[in-house]
Amino acid sequence: MKMSFRGVSSFMTGAAFVAFAFLSPNCQPSGGTYSGDNGTGGSGGNNGDGGNNGNGGSSSSSNGGSNGNGGSQGNGGSNNNGGSSSKGGSNSNGGSNNNGGSQNNGGSNSNGGSQNNGGSNSNGGSSTSNGGTPSNGGSTSTTTSVGPTGTTVAFASGKAQGAMVGYGWVASGSSDPITDPTCGATKATISTATPCAADPNWSSPSSLCVSGTIPALGTPPDYTANYGIVVGVNANDPSGTLGTAFTSMTMAASGLPTGTVRAQVHVKGDPDSTSYCMTYSASAMTLAKFATDCYNPTPLLLIPAASIANIDKVSLEAVSGAAAVTVASMCITGITFAK
Repeated sequence: MKMSFRGVSSFMTGAAFVAFAFLSPNCQPSGGTYSGDNGTGGSGGNNGDGGNNGNGGSSSSSNGGSNGNGGSQGNGGSNNNGGSSSKGGSNSNGGSNNNGGSQNNGGSNSNGGSQNNGGSNSNGGSSTSNGGTPSNGGSTSTTTSVGPTGTTVAFASGKAQGAMVGYGWVASGSSDPITDPTCGATKATISTATPCAADPNWSSPSSLCVSGTIPALGTPPDYTANYGIVVGVNANDPSGTLGTAFTSMTMAASGLPTGTVRAQVHVKGDPDSTSYCMTYSASAMTLAKFATDCYNPTPLLLIPAASIANIDKVSLEAVSGAAAVTVASMCITGITFAK
């Protein structure tokens, strides 16, 4: 914590939160791609057998009575073999009500008609069939990138998910060596002099953990080189914020060392050395009560209400004190915000 102790002046504040300056996100998250399928709509068409396709009435009286082949209800003319005259009579091949008539094959409502094959609602239609808006190739099957959502935060391989989507980081005074995590393939030590710009080796896949040692404060106390050890997470990368004026924050943590431990928040646009803090509690901590002088029994320098939505970092700090402190896997395991 940058202004870590009671009675510490703005000098302390300026020096102690160098951590944030060195703990920028280790890499920038990649947004989801926007990829949709382009469907191919069907085409309408007149597919009926329409027109005059009837088989004319038969030529004999035996086969073509009033109700026989070619009769008024048959395949052809109105009465007998092919209607009133003969083949091709007025009601024969293609008559008004039979094969090829206005209501049947090729008619306005049958094969090739306006409502069937190729019609407005069938194969290739505009609303519900192949090529329609919601179906094959429709416009509703694409994916989009996702930013901070909801009120809870979980961690996966050093990256936040949910209400925060940034990367985790650690920080410490120059006299407070960190042993875990290490940095990169060489497993280099992370310190103020050698921050980890990318690929920290987190010891837990589902939480953000830090280990190290904090020596006892000397006389006079050096709050610049020995302010403590911090583990934190960015709200979004590269420079996003919470975006919501939450009322409280509950931080699930494990491995807390003896001595003072503080929860901290940082507001986008403030100097890296300025943060707002509160003595850590496993219960909900009211964000409006976070203050830069949280070491005072009655803090006065509270976070402005308008700044809460612009919080861009959340962290947990083991603070230096009169006795040496061993930090062994101090972890943030989850965060829950309340509106």
